[in-house]
Amino acid sequence: MKYFDSQETVGESGAATNAIDGNTATYWHTQWYNVTPNPPCPHEIQLDMTASHSVSGFTYLPRQDGGNHGWVGQYEFYVSADGTNWGTAVATGTFANDNTLKTVNFTAATGRYVRFRALSEVNGNPWTSCAELNVIGI
Repeated sequence: MKYFDSQETVGESGAATNAIDGNTATYWHTQWYNVTPNPPCPHEIQLDMTASHSVSGFTYLPRQDGGNHGWVGQYEFYVSADGTNWGTAVATGTFANDNTLKTVNFTAATGRYVRFRALSEVNGNPWTSCAELNVIGI
């Protein structure tokens, strides 16, 4: 994990590291407890893959606990060599409003870092949640 903009660790166990722990029962959730207003979208998480890789896609699994708070609507995905200069998104789009695994493929890009940005939530709320985020191609 390189960076995340928000996480909820008081009102629930929504740490950003949950998005990459391999456990579909846990999830990252942006802050909501005792904060008014809640931090709005966009929200993001950046991962350090520790070495340069050819990345050709990613998967996003929404939270699997029966709730839909934070399901990502519109998204952007970036690949970077240095984790500072992100350039243009390698993928953008809108996910379906359901809890199924989302797979996004794109023309391979080489880099050490990836950045997932949630531009909106499916119901227009300010939160983002993610059970698992995985990179394809490494």
